Amino acid sequence: MSGYFASPAYYFKFKGEVNTRRVLEVAVNRAKDLSVRAIIVASETERNALKALEVIKRHGPTLKLVVVTHPPDKTWRPKGDIPIGLNHPKYRKIREYLEKAGAIIVQGTRPFAPASRSLGWEKALPDTLIDFLIGGVFGQGVKIAIEAAVMAADAGAVSRGDVVVSLGGTYKGLDSAIVARTTYSYYFLKEFEVLEIIAKPWRHRVTLPEYKDPGWRGVLDQYYENPTRWIAPE
Repeated sequence: MSGYFASPAYYFKFKGEVNTRRVLEVAVNRAKDLSVRAIIVASETERNALKALEVIKRHGPTLKLVVVTHPPDKTWRPKGDIPIGLNHPKYRKIREYLEKAGAIIVQGTRPFAPASRSLGWEKALPDTLIDFLIGGVFGQGVKIAIEAAVMAADAGAVSRGDVVVSLGGTYKGLDSAIVARTTYSYYFLKEFEVLEIIAKPWRHRVTLPEYKDPGWRGVLDQYYENPTRWIAPE
């Protein structure tokens, strides 16, 4: 018996929303290969979650979809603020649609952005160092995928020690996917493991504002559209 195994990894030329559908497809396929039961998707607005639901229905209908979202808030963008967080009133119908389809929606405190970050986003605090280290070395998408997996465990959507497939992205959309053995946030440094990187941007460093970064690609106009137009007809 061989002492190793091979697994494909995908590296995207660009960062951002342009990779969403492709990274979902390869992540779902890898979850099926490993008999992973849950796929975790970070979704500030409804787009990532709805696209994940569509891909899972088509390619992995037995998978449990866990959507990790942001607290209700807003972000500044090139054409004005965009509401974020699936508990935001603007996304109520989307949330109801997702939950009716069987998705589990999780909102909680980000492990790398707890109350201490209110002292200053770039203060030399332990959480800041972890956040900057993972995001800088592996990219924002991988970092968000790690955080989402921990938040899902903290919320009880998956169990401590579960092997999951988790996805995150750079700015908007999805561009990274990992296989991870997750745990609760207070066991993170002792127990959490990234077992595989399924996909990520080949060059992941990003400059601010992200939408002006020459390596970022995506369609931002969709984030200013009526969100209910994205709901698939019954």
